[in-house]
Amino acid sequence: MSDQEYLLSGQVQGGLLTKPVEKPSVTAPLIFSIMAGFGALFFGFTLGFTSPIGDTMKDDLKWTSDQQSLFGSLANVGAMVGALSGGYFLDAVGRRRSILLGCVPSVGGFILVYFCKTFGAAIAGRLLTGFGVGLFSLAVPVYIAEIAPSHLRGGMGSINQLGVTTGILVAYAIGLGVSWRPLALIGACIPAILAVFTFFFPPSPRWLFGRGRQQDAAVALQKLRGPLFNIDEEMNDIENTVRQAQAAKNTSPLDVFRGGAGKAMFISGVLMLFQQCSGINVVIFYSGKIFEDAGMSNPNVPALIVSAVQVVITGLSGTIIDRAGRRALIMAAGIGMAASSAVLGYYFYEQDQHQNPNGIIAVISLVLYIFCFSLGLGAVPWLMMSEIFPSNVRGMASSISTLLNWTFSFGITESFQSLIDALTEQGVFWAYGGICLLGTIFVLLKVPETKGRSLEEIERFFAGDKTAGNQHIDGAGTGGFLVKIASCCALLYVGIILLASNA
Repeated sequence: MSDQEYLLSGQVQGGLLTKPVEKPSVTAPLIFSIMAGFGALFFGFTLGFTSPIGDTMKDDLKWTSDQQSLFGSLANVGAMVGALSGGYFLDAVGRRRSILLGCVPSVGGFILVYFCKTFGAAIAGRLLTGFGVGLFSLAVPVYIAEIAPSHLRGGMGSINQLGVTTGILVAYAIGLGVSWRPLALIGACIPAILAVFTFFFPPSPRWLFGRGRQQDAAVALQKLRGPLFNIDEEMNDIENTVRQAQAAKNTSPLDVFRGGAGKAMFISGVLMLFQQCSGINVVIFYSGKIFEDAGMSNPNVPALIVSAVQVVITGLSGTIIDRAGRRALIMAAGIGMAASSAVLGYYFYEQDQHQNPNGIIAVISLVLYIFCFSLGLGAVPWLMMSEIFPSNVRGMASSISTLLNWTFSFGITESFQSLIDALTEQGVFWAYGGICLLGTIFVLLKVPETKGRSLEEIERFFAGDKTAGNQHIDGAGTGGFLVKIASCCALLYVGIILLASNA
């Protein structure tokens, strides 16, 4: 037997035969997931870029308010294009090279912004950075999901959302001390570092196997799982799934919406809608006003507080998601956000009635809302997108799901003021609270649990194999307990706030 065959069988260490280990290595997948998370860091940095420096950039370049607003929102448009084209790149050149490809417009976009003297140059730079963000928001979670061990895929998948929230915090914090041009240069450095990292990434074993490169897939998987772990079972699962996909290879784009892929697309699309229509952008938009009502006059302070809460709680979510489960976290988050939205709506109702409500109550509600969103609804839709699609359409299906997210984000942002005019502030918050409840019910009834299941088991489940490990509604264990506690706390919280408001 050759040295390579020994390595692939997981039985050689230091030239001696050794006993294979029972658990896969965590070190390599974790390191590569953190490295890939720089794409998510850039995602968050790009979103947060305009907040701390918007006014100074507007004054320096002599922009109108409409031009400033357009510059900020066009990142969404660029991200839509990046997400739509990302499905092709994921399948054609692979996950690793797609991440590398996203680094090029990301670096170039911020360089354009750094040197810009005209509105056109700034817009072109913003569109390019948005394109990179759209590609990263698709490629990074898929890559992490495909290299992570099944029992840790949730925690490692949460690195993506943790990177986004950290990027927003970094942009806010650094933006307080530097002007917009140096901040743009820092933004260009993030994808430049990521580009260097990608040369150390192993390709996705599942993508390699799907391209007929079985030996390369085995080498990549062995590198990820450790030299002493027996990868035969996982390789067999991948092989069986790929062969089934190839047997039905005469596919069209419409197959994304048929059969098991169609069921997965429906679930992922609704989760993306739930995430964006939960009111997160409105809550963050009003955070400055809420903190000001509570006595904080510096608008940068609430932005830092909100960002810091998101980072801490997203990190917490990553440590418990593989124990509590995806469904439990997202339902607990929906319950808490619904309660917080109800109280925030009541706060603005009291303001509208000239009752001078206590601003501290609104601050507590806002922080709780951000806490709950970061705990579940921020990370889980992206994680499940990377888990539930069949391998033969994963690139295109993930691309469509990501495009839906960015489209919903753009639509909610652009319609925000019209909703306020039609429903008033309190009406909008109550409407978003209702959406949170509807989303929670949808997850309860329609979303399967994927924790601890291999991507191949999940694929077989959506294809109709009910024995493939669905833990749909058991109501037991950490997850069920978490949902019950969240429900009780939400009811108690709303009751206490209402009593305090009327005292």
